Parts: sequence; C-alpha cells; structure tokens
Amino acid sequence: MLWSRKSAPVHDRSRVVGIDLTASRIRCVSVGGGKVRALVLDTPAEDLLLFLACDRRSPVVGRAGFGLCRKAPHAVISNFLSSLTQSQEYRAGRHILSPEAALELALAGVREQVSAESEAAALAVPAYLTPAQVGKVVLGATRTKLPLKGTASAPLAVAAHRAAAVLTGKPTTQGTPLTGGVIPIRPPAGGPGSAVVIDADEFALSAGVVAIERDSARLVFSTFWPRVSVKVWKDRLLDALADRCVRLCRRDPRDSADAEQALFEQLDDALDRAQAGQRVSLTVRTAHWFQDLTLQPEELDGHCGALARTAAEGVRDVITGAGLPVPPRVVWLTHAAGRLPGLGRALHQNTPEGTAIEILPPGAVAHAAAALVPRWLSGDLPRAHLDTIIPLSIVSSQSAAAQPKSTTQR
Repeated sequence: MLWSRKSAPVHDRSRVVGIDLTASRIRCVSVGGGKVRALVLDTPAEDLLLFLACDRRSPVVGRAGFGLCRKAPHAVISNFLSSLTQSQEYRAGRHILSPEAALELALAGVREQVSAESEAAALAVPAYLTPAQVGKVVLGATRTKLPLKGTASAPLAVAAHRAAAVLTGKPTTQGTPLTGGVIPIRPPAGGPGSAVVIDADEFALSAGVVAIERDSARLVFSTFWPRVSVKVWKDRLLDALADRCVRLCRRDPRDSADAEQALFEQLDDALDRAQAGQRVSLTVRTAHWFQDLTLQPEELDGHCGALARTAAEGVRDVITGAGLPVPPRVVWLTHAAGRLPGLGRALHQNTPEGTAIEILPPGAVAHAAAALVPRWLSGDLPRAHLDTIIPLSIVSSQSAAAQPKSTTQR
C-alpha cells in the first residue's frame, strides 16, 4: 500500500478564528487555550490590505497593490467594500472587476490561513453595510470556502464582548485609556449603560451606539462620515508633509510618483509612533534630492485639527441624538480610529466628563467576532447576521472580564 505524505491539517477544535473586515484591510485572530494570536495574512504583515494590483496577468491583493496606489493609481482597485450590490465596475490595467469580484479575491487571500487554523470562523463587518451588502459578503465567503459560522456588526460585537467592563464598572485590561491629563475624581459606575464604538477605514469614519443591559447588547444607532475617512486623513498629512518639504528645500515630493509613494508608505508607521507619543521621522528621496522630516506628535495633531474637530462634533451629535437617558459609559476607539492624529483629544473635549475614552488593541474586533463562534456552534445564537441585538451569557461576560492574554496585541 502506498501512503501519501500529504495530509489534511489537524485542527485544534478548541481554537476559533475571528475575521475583521473593513474597507481598508482584513485582520484575523485565532483564539483558544486562553490565548489570542494574530494570523499572518500577507507575510510578514498580519493585515491583508485591500488594494488590488492590476498591472499584471492576474490581480494581486495586498502589499503589491498598496505599493502602487500613489505611483500608479490607474492600476489599483481599492475602497470597493461600500460599493457591493451597486452596478459599478472597476477598470484598472487590463482588468474589469465588480465590487463582488474584488471582495472574493480578498477573501480568497485569507482562506488558506484561516482554514489551516480552525474549522470555525466568524466575520465582523462595518455597521454601514446594508443587509443586502452583508449578503454579498456571506456569498463571497461561501464561494471562497471560508469556514464561516456567522457574521455580526462590528460595533455590536465589540460591545457584547466587552460588556462585563461596563456592567462591573471595571476598566478593560486591554485598551489604552485617554484622559486628556484629567484624573477621574470617582471610580466609574457599574450596571447597565451604553458604549460608543468608533472605527475608521478607507471609506468612512463610523460610530455605533450600543445599549448594554445585563442580558443583552443592543445597537441603538449607527452612522458614518465618508468626509473624514482614513483616506482623507492621509491625504491631509501628505499635503502637510509636502508643504514642509517645499519650505525646507524648495522641492515637492508630489512632483515625483516614486517619492510620493515612498512617503505614503511611511504614514502607517508614523501614525503608530505618534499614537505612542514618539517623535516621527520620515524621509523623502528622489534621484536628484532628498529631505529628512522630523515631527512631534503634536504637529501631526495640528495638521489634522480640522478633521478631528469635524469627527468629534459628529460623534457628539450622535450621542446627543441617540436619546440616551445618561451619557455613555465609554467610547471605544478601534486601533485604526485611535491612531488618527488629534481624534482622541478632540473626542475627550466633546464628550461628557463621566465618559471614558479607550483605544482598543489592533485585534479587538476580530477577537470579539471569534468570541461568538462557540455560541453559534452550540445554537445559543440565531444563524442570522447580528446587527441589532446580541444576548449576553454568563460565559461571554466572564470571558470578556478575564480577557485572555494576547501574544500580539499591545
């Protein structure tokens, strides 16, 4: 008898995978055994960026497209998630793709990593997607053979996963609080309350208001603002950095496609360093000249001040218009929203004194999705998209309070 060396992956059935899908990227985490581990989706990066390079025989999703989006935008397809179900075609290079086809390419890009890790996964999607668009996402996941067990609205999933922090009045063990230099006079209250979850991607900044009761998390209101999307924020930073170059050396990096692309690719690291309070150093280099730029985090905040104020005022209006009996207990910023320069400070100035503001770790949304998988498998949750209410269970509340140790989250 001949034996094959190739065998199917052996899954640890205690592990589940959460998938966080936005208009900017896909991020996956594996949860099991009391640990959370981010999956590497685009070696060596943990995020699969939703930029399709179409300058070759077959479109390639990820860093290949991201590396062309400023140098050759005509050869890149991006920001297609919000266009699902619309009669729109993207023409780039020799390729013509619908939003659904672009999404399937992106989901196929994570199928191998997810399937090798677990037989059960859940997907968290932005709240701005309509039911019909969510249906297209599920169809794409089915066609690409992802082991999908359910989907949920991202802000609702996050609030349900962290409900214990609100109900007990104890801060989460994973999350960076923003106090604006103000030390709270009294400890946070416990019991039923509300939370606001803010996310940001290439399409829009979005916010969801969730009422947290002892037995459920219910999405009260959600909205989004395309005019303060991540793309708009980065465009503003690029213009500010280019203006500084002009003042320092009479050269504009936007005159060179390669220089603009290289500067653009440094922005993500710069945003992370600024969020950590570190000085930011960037380099502009062309064949004939180069310039080093050094900025303090406060300078980045200043460049984006108008955007931060617009976003914070929008969130304030949402909180006011949601008709909450008391101000929200906490505002949770996802990692993508929390690193937008000046946003956290502007929110602190535009929210009630008793509202805490925290920046969540990068895998928080995917972790929240993964926490729902066992409940779908056991029949505790309906086999439907969760966009209105998620019943809370003793198990889920305890797990949220315990917050398993993560090997990748900061």
